[in-house]
Amino acid sequence: MNLHKIVETIFVILLILFLIIMVIGIMTLITFIEEVNNLDVSFSMRMLFISGMAGVYLYLLRMIVNKFSDFHRYI
Repeated sequence: MNLHKIVETIFVILLILFLIIMVIGIMTLITFIEEVNNLDVSFSMRMLFISGMAGVYLYLLRMIVNKFSDFHRYI
């Protein structure tokens, strides 16, 4: 197996992990929205929590995508 196939396989595995992280993030957001609806929290506080959570999640995704682009340079 040559180096190109090894790097391509690692890149595909990282893309699959990225998709898994996206699904887990979406499921966590839905669960969080449902739990906040059960509590007596004002709408503005709900939006603040959800915006903060989404911001952190999108920041982490951006960091992962930047790592993918770094790996892609070596292919």
